[in-house]
Amino acid sequence: MKGKIAITTVGFMLIINSLAFSHANFTGYSGAPGSRGTCASSCHGSSGGTIEISGFPSEYIPEQTYTITISHSSGNSIKQFNGSCRLGVGSTNAGVLAAGANTATYNRSEETNGIHFSSSDHDNGTLLWTAPAGGTGEVRLYIAGHQGGFSGQNSALILVSDEQATNIHDELSGMPSHYSLRGNYPNPFNASTIIKYDLPVFSDVRIDIFDMLGRKVETWIDESQPAGYHQIVWDGSGQSSGVYFYKIQAGEYSQTRRMLLLK
Repeated sequence: MKGKIAITTVGFMLIINSLAFSHANFTGYSGAPGSRGTCASSCHGSSGGTIEISGFPSEYIPEQTYTITISHSSGNSIKQFNGSCRLGVGSTNAGVLAAGANTATYNRSEETNGIHFSSSDHDNGTLLWTAPAGGTGEVRLYIAGHQGGFSGQNSALILVSDEQATNIHDELSGMPSHYSLRGNYPNPFNASTIIKYDLPVFSDVRIDIFDMLGRKVETWIDESQPAGYHQIVWDGSGQSSGVYFYKIQAGEYSQTRRMLLLK
């Protein structure tokens, strides 16, 4: 009887050790659409993690490579994380993730271009992201990480980046060849920001400003305008700090972009 109890206890200890030290092998939990969820290591832990991401641009230049850093602001080291970059809110990969300091890429059915630490327990690491080709539009970087032991803290982060619109060749030729709503400048901004847009033909133009809950703040432009390169200055001095969206409707063309007001 005693011998059977001893064998059972040893078997239980082996299971616990396997769970506690296998975090680096868990992949596909970045939280992106189509992934295995948001738990970075296995199904355990609590919320309130302190993992931070820097270097991911709010607006990207197509095909440019960016160095992104993962770190934590307090608490235990990062046991493991999983990351992936997707097109819009879908499951299609956006650009290419590559390994940097302390990181490695992985390939599985849920995430064919995933990235995580090459080994467990680091305070920081880097990854390289090569932005997709022009015309891709909004992309999202998903990062889910775990700190400490089996019951440690989990972090789930989603960072959004929009394509930086450039029409250099059209400007040299003197006239836009297509409709375009460009990224505002500066962004983030304090009080006012410049919004640029292009009209290839005479058009009825409407530009509305929305808050992060989708409520319309105001209609800034509602008039007919000639073809050409246009810009307006939006004065947000009467608004609270936060994320806002500006939407253009010109003929059949419609586009929405994101801006950040900081006071």
